[in-house]
Amino acid sequence: MSMLVKNELMKLKRLKMVYVILVISFIPYVVNTGGMLVTGAMDPDNYYFFVFNQYAILFPALVFIFSGFFFYTEFQNGTTLNWISYPFHNFRLMFSKMAATFLLLLGTSLINHVIHLITLWILFRTETGFPDILSRFFPSFLFTVLTLLVIPIAALLAFATRNILSVVIAGLGSIFITTVLLGADFSIVFPFSFIYRVTIQFYDAAMGYEGTQLVFWGGLLLFVYISLSLFGLYKYSQKARMS
Repeated sequence: MSMLVKNELMKLKRLKMVYVILVISFIPYVVNTGGMLVTGAMDPDNYYFFVFNQYAILFPALVFIFSGFFFYTEFQNGTTLNWISYPFHNFRLMFSKMAATFLLLLGTSLINHVIHLITLWILFRTETGFPDILSRFFPSFLFTVLTLLVIPIAALLAFATRNILSVVIAGLGSIFITTVLLGADFSIVFPFSFIYRVTIQFYDAAMGYEGTQLVFWGGLLLFVYISLSLFGLYKYSQKARMS
């Protein structure tokens, strides 16, 4: 499996889309840092929250679009038959592609979080200690990890439609849906709004869900979505041809 993941990581390094995703992911950081320095509204809590809030809306869309795009490239380049001709089960190949995507996007996200928090410490080091930085890092890191778990959903959509436009529309649509549902309890039905609420409560408990029942049902729904996507990919991998 490690060999397959390394092979997929090598493919990712050749994709210009990787650098596009990295640059776009820094938009919330650049906009809010620049705005804060220009206006002089210097507040560590607001600075962290504004960057986190905008990043939490943007990053899931980037994950969805990039994941679907990476799988779609096999159809676009006509390399699907070569890809599945390896002496491995098709699902292992799919899983290795998802694992490589997970690792790469995790790395880009960690770069974003670390630069954000280092900037926060530099600007507010007289009023923000190392424990404060760590307490802010945890919800950011948890948000990234949970968001990356939806990669199988994007992969299944790419395989089912073989159309990158459908993946892009779904990714961009997630921004609108997350924004609309965010403040409601039934936001648990949508993965990205649920992940936002669950993780931000480690920074501000008032922004999370009241009680543990909603968290439980939201977590269960997220698990079901991911499991069904993996099952769909497994069934798809049993087909003789995927081209």
